[in-house]
Amino acid sequence: MKSKELFFFMILFFLPLNASTQTDTLKVMSWNVFLRPGILSDGQMDRVSGIAGYLICCGGDVVVLQEVFHKRARKRLLQKLDGWYEYHTSIGPKSFFGVSSGVVIFSKHPIIEEKFVPYSKSKGADGLAKKGVVLAKIRFGKQDVHIVGTHLQAGVSSKAKNVQKSQLTELANTVNLIGDSSIVILAGDFNITPDEKLFAYLSNSLEVDLPDLSPPLYATANFADQDLFPAEGDPVWIDYIFLKQTKRAKQKSTWIKRLFSKNWDRFSDHDMIYSVFEMKGNSKELYD
Repeated sequence: MKSKELFFFMILFFLPLNASTQTDTLKVMSWNVFLRPGILSDGQMDRVSGIAGYLICCGGDVVVLQEVFHKRARKRLLQKLDGWYEYHTSIGPKSFFGVSSGVVIFSKHPIIEEKFVPYSKSKGADGLAKKGVVLAKIRFGKQDVHIVGTHLQAGVSSKAKNVQKSQLTELANTVNLIGDSSIVILAGDFNITPDEKLFAYLSNSLEVDLPDLSPPLYATANFADQDLFPAEGDPVWIDYIFLKQTKRAKQKSTWIKRLFSKNWDRFSDHDMIYSVFEMKGNSKELYD
């Protein structure tokens, strides 16, 4: 990446990161990067270096990406991030059509365990991929943090919502196998807005609360100022980073970052969401 572009990215991220450089904080990002399979012409190779540039400059400890399907773009992404994010999850199993889940977790801290759990249901174009849950246990200092990445069924029809509910149930069953005393962070494209009835099921089944967003942005997808994917209606908030209820950690701040190239073109049809967590570790001092 050119030095001028790197400097440009660093300026964009410096202010929001300035207040969160303490060693007891874990910075997590989630981004649907719209790197669809090569059979589709979405300018994947034109965008992937810029995507990598943002991930390098944003200062995150952990990055959870969705829609990393394009083979050459994925290879380029791994090359660009090598040396910045030493650890990442594998591509995982593929569907009958040769398409993975598209979910990849990158980490600056060691990934000591990795697991993939497939969803039993999906429909439409989503059925071409191996939809599921990517789990990574990360060694953060002297404690372990479980990162759970996923990308739920797309769509707003009743059939799509039924599939989403089924996937949420399987996601909750997977997360509930993790010990109650563990720190569990969930991130991804959930394709469910906070005002939907299904969000209450999400919150209860996963034991998570909707994080407070720092202004001014309150949507992560469905933007009219991009030509990558059709947008109808208003922008929506469907990408989240959640903390499963625990006294060992606190989700201090969460915000959405609108990302453009230096020519003010979007790198993806989604914006990145970013959360900072404060950890108590094994200390006797716990959060209420």
